[in-house]
Amino acid sequence: MPDEPTPLPADLVSRLPERWAQLATGICGTLARAGHRGWIVGGAVRDLLLDRDIKDVDLVSAALPEEVEGLFERTVAVGKSFGIIVVVMDGAEVELATFRRERGYSDRRRPDEVEYAAAPEEDAGRRDFTCNAIYLDPLTGELRDPVGGLADLRAGVLRAVGDPGGRFREDGLRILRMARFHAALELEPAPGLLAAAEAERASLAGVSAERVREELQKMLRGARAHRALQVLVNGGHAAAVLPSMGRDAAVASRLRVLAALGALWDQEPRAVVDSNKAAGDEPTASWRWELGLSALFGPLERVTEGAEQAEPAAALAPSLEALRCSREERRVVTELSIGCEALRSLAAKPRPGGRSDVALPVGAEARGGLIQLWRRPTRAASAQLAQALEATLSGEAAGRRLESILGLLSELESEAPLVPVTLSAGDLQDLGVPRGPLLGTLLGRVQRASLGGAFEDRPGALAWVEGQVR
Repeated sequence: MPDEPTPLPADLVSRLPERWAQLATGICGTLARAGHRGWIVGGAVRDLLLDRDIKDVDLVSAALPEEVEGLFERTVAVGKSFGIIVVVMDGAEVELATFRRERGYSDRRRPDEVEYAAAPEEDAGRRDFTCNAIYLDPLTGELRDPVGGLADLRAGVLRAVGDPGGRFREDGLRILRMARFHAALELEPAPGLLAAAEAERASLAGVSAERVREELQKMLRGARAHRALQVLVNGGHAAAVLPSMGRDAAVASRLRVLAALGALWDQEPRAVVDSNKAAGDEPTASWRWELGLSALFGPLERVTEGAEQAEPAAALAPSLEALRCSREERRVVTELSIGCEALRSLAAKPRPGGRSDVALPVGAEARGGLIQLWRRPTRAASAQLAQALEATLSGEAAGRRLESILGLLSELESEAPLVPVTLSAGDLQDLGVPRGPLLGTLLGRVQRASLGGAFEDRPGALAWVEGQVR
């Protein structure tokens, strides 16, 4: 395998985003003036070679943690005992590690013993995959490739550094990373890699729920997430660390839905299909995590009419809790799932006389309720999830009915007042409505009726309420 300096095209370093190029060259310049050579390593180098977007940079050098702290004005000792110092420069944080060799992983996450080293060739042996063990000097453009990562990238192969079983035994999270890199980077596992991961499945027991959640989030936000999940399902890893996705048939359906969502995300940037122009133009990437969770753990079958609020929430709650999702994440996932099921329920309603076309419910309150549904902040995500579920599980005809429903909702919402007429609790009490559940119900009905066109002003609203309570 190559261990000599490898010259690269002069434009490789120039592919770094300006912000990260400035930070990397600034930090490595400071190291150079102190007699140390700094290198970019890991995902940034790998993604540069694959011509992919760079999200951040990690640096490594022979400088000891104490030396790093003395060289830079602002540092954070996030992992000083393992040779890791975060350098804060221009408001950004960059991880700077010391070359090291590691021995023993009794907790299957952190090394029991760390020995500092002097060069990339020594440091590379502790890394997980060869594609993540390529070193780039941002000052000179020189590349160091101690374990053959460049050749593996060119061949489209994902290979462990050294013995794959040992790598997985050290840290079970690497099994999840293997699945993610295989899918997102389109790298085929090297011979023996999948078998080693399956043989070391027990190492996943030492991975915390928080780390699983973080890795799953990266997986769902990346490309071809369904392929990564399929690897985990095939190897028995999903059953070991993820909440239950159901029996085999349900798991297969969920992965197909996830693939359908991925196909939607790969289209031109828009929140939903062209037939639904008003579904919103928010970046779909911002919803991938929440949509992925809904697809993996939410309802597959359409909920019964009237149960839209309860069933998605009940189905999702245990899984979201097991993954240590935040309260806000739980709220968003539940809300978009509820909206999805409401849309699917509309598309499933039969027309009188067996007609195959679609229509929305009539009546001001019913229309107002649909407008409220369509004005949810998560409506675009709900529409995407509904599209993926209907097209995958119910067939093309169901998918077309849903597209028609989305178009009708868009038209209905565009004709509604931007702000509904509202009344206060005091207004209703003046009309003889007692305190209690009825009062709260009527306040909500007033808003829906206003959106649905039952009245246009406050006097009209008061008259409408009088008609309801006689």
